[in-house]
Amino acid sequence: MPLVPSITIAPTGNGSEIVVTDTSTGSDGAITDRKIFVYQANNSLLGASPYDFPLSAGSSITISPLDKDYAVTVLVQWVDSGGVSLYSANAIGAFVQYALLFAQTLTQTQEANPNIISDQNFMGNKFNLFTEVQSALNAIVNGQSVFSAQTAITRYQKLLNNSTYYF
Repeated sequence: MPLVPSITIAPTGNGSEIVVTDTSTGSDGAITDRKIFVYQANNSLLGASPYDFPLSAGSSITISPLDKDYAVTVLVQWVDSGGVSLYSANAIGAFVQYALLFAQTLTQTQEANPNIISDQNFMGNKFNLFTEVQSALNAIVNGQSVFSAQTAITRYQKLLNNSTYYF
C-alpha cells in the first residue's frame, strides 16, 4: 500500500517545544528521510527549519523552534536519498504555552497576595490574557486560520512583554 501522509502536532509543558507525530499509513521504499519545516503566519521559516526527522527516530520527535508563542504551519516532507520530496503533509497550531506558564505565575501571585484581586487592572488584564489565548486556539480549531491565531497572540504578547505595567 502506498504511503498516505499524515501528521499531528502538539505542545509540551515547555513553551519552546512542539511534538510532531507521523501518523501516516502505508509505506514507500524510496523514502529515506523526513524533514520538518515550521512556518510562521507570514510564511517565514521559524527556528532552525528544516529539522531532520530521521526514519530511525520512530513516529514522534520533539523539536524546539519557539522562543515565544506563535501560530504556525508545520510541514513534513518525506524525501528520497537525493532530498527530493516524495510526499508531504501539514498541520496548523497555536502554541500558547508561554502565555499559560505566565498565567500560572499570576495565579501564584494571587495566592501569595489575595487582595490583588481588588486591583481591577490585575484581574481585567488577566481576563484579557485568557480571552486572547482562547481566541488564538479558537482561530485554529474553529476558523482554521493561522493568521487570525497569530493576531490574537500578538495582542496578548504586549501583556507578557510589559507585565510590570499590566500586572
